[in-house]
Amino acid sequence: MNLVIFALFSPLAASVVNSSTIANSVYPWLILPSTPELPQPQTGKYASINNIQIWYNIYGPSCGVTILFLHGGFGNSDYWGFQVQALKSSYQCIVMDSRGQGRSTSSSSNITYDLMATDVIGLLNYLGITQAYVVGWSDGAIIGLNLAMNYSNRLIALFAFAANYNTSGAKDISLSSVFTAYLARSQIEYEQLNPINDYQSLYNNLTTMWSTLPNWNQTDFAKIPSSIYVWIVDGDHEEAIYRDQPDTMTLWIPQS
Repeated sequence: MNLVIFALFSPLAASVVNSSTIANSVYPWLILPSTPELPQPQTGKYASINNIQIWYNIYGPSCGVTILFLHGGFGNSDYWGFQVQALKSSYQCIVMDSRGQGRSTSSSSNITYDLMATDVIGLLNYLGITQAYVVGWSDGAIIGLNLAMNYSNRLIALFAFAANYNTSGAKDISLSSVFTAYLARSQIEYEQLNPINDYQSLYNNLTTMWSTLPNWNQTDFAKIPSSIYVWIVDGDHEEAIYRDQPDTMTLWIPQS
């Protein structure tokens, strides 16, 4: 798993360090790196899951250990391009666009983390995959924690980057120029990729969810069995989550 951890960090760091903006004395954490590219995104497919169409793609050997990547809110699977490129020679890497985001469709149901977790399980069932390593960023990390709590038999291990466990742990993202730039870019990407193309509905859905969820406590984290190793990770200059969130979750998950 050391190769996996190295790959999760090094390509993104390199993309920032190599930015020409550093020569102009701009702090690298104030720069939004370009969206990575997935290898051959046109080879992606759709699976009918929970009455919607989930877009996914698979890279690497089918006999390899499976790593499932879950992106953040308003994002899409392209953001895992560096990690997939680094790992696909040794692992079976699966990316999926969360419901209503990227290339996936949505339904009239309100988006929740519970619902998106069932989408993940539905895709694993559809692909005949019993267990997987799960790597999640932001909303994807929260979905990963949900899976660890409620579908622990389907996880080998979890890498959760930039997750919060309750709404008080989220910062006012409107104050972050980096996050504002990300939202503007992700809207353009959504309008280019999504077959439904109803950004306002997606915006209302996700911001409504974020106003009340997640809402976990120590009892919820006690559901995660000690057999599942968990990485709780955050950025040195995190835009969206207060530092107490990963610190507290680490205390609540003894094996993290």
